[in-house]
Amino acid sequence: MEGLSQGLTTKEVACQLGMSERTVQKWKASGTFPEAKKRRKKCSDFDAFAPSVLKRWQEGERNGLTLWREIQKQGYTGSERTVYRHIETLKQASVQAFLNPDRLHKFTASTAVWLFVRDPKSLDEVEQEDLATFCQASPTLKRTYDLVQDFMQMVRKREGYRLDAWLERIAASDLTELQSFAAGVEKDKAAVKAGLTWSINNAQVEGQVTKLKLLKRTMYGKAGFPLLRQRVLHAV
Repeated sequence: MEGLSQGLTTKEVACQLGMSERTVQKWKASGTFPEAKKRRKKCSDFDAFAPSVLKRWQEGERNGLTLWREIQKQGYTGSERTVYRHIETLKQASVQAFLNPDRLHKFTASTAVWLFVRDPKSLDEVEQEDLATFCQASPTLKRTYDLVQDFMQMVRKREGYRLDAWLERIAASDLTELQSFAAGVEKDKAAVKAGLTWSINNAQVEGQVTKLKLLKRTMYGKAGFPLLRQRVLHAV
């Protein structure tokens, strides 16, 4: 409404704002812009059942389908998706409430690394809380976790085409340990990229080699080729 206060006509203001003169006239009559009006919060059908879900959550029920069925019996007609979204909010709130840096002291380096490389979907609630504590305790740990999980994603989904970009991110970081790992990858990058891309591997060969070594050890390493051949061919 600044233009009107400066003496401009409603037509001139409408031209400047790129809208109809009638709209500007309505604004002038109301004395305010529509955006400035307080918007009412739209009530959801779920709101009336949220306290019930919260109560059951605090009692230990974590199954979204079970909670949805329970409030259905109370009259809820909405979808289970709304319940799942509400549960995610409760879960995040629970994780934040339990963050405690003192818990980090119980971790050895090896157990912390194992927590970082595992699939997040496989972590239980306590492990999720510990992981969240790690990531919030240090920005360096958070960046390390993100980079480690990005690499594990390449392993799980065979996305070897992303390896070069990942190595560039490591090189640009100040994470010495990961840079050392990346240097090892660079030495045999073609083989690593193939391993992250193709489903073919030498697991079967390695398994047979291990079997042969085991057979030799059971005979104290003194079995010659003819005897070893018989043991392999006629193994029970």
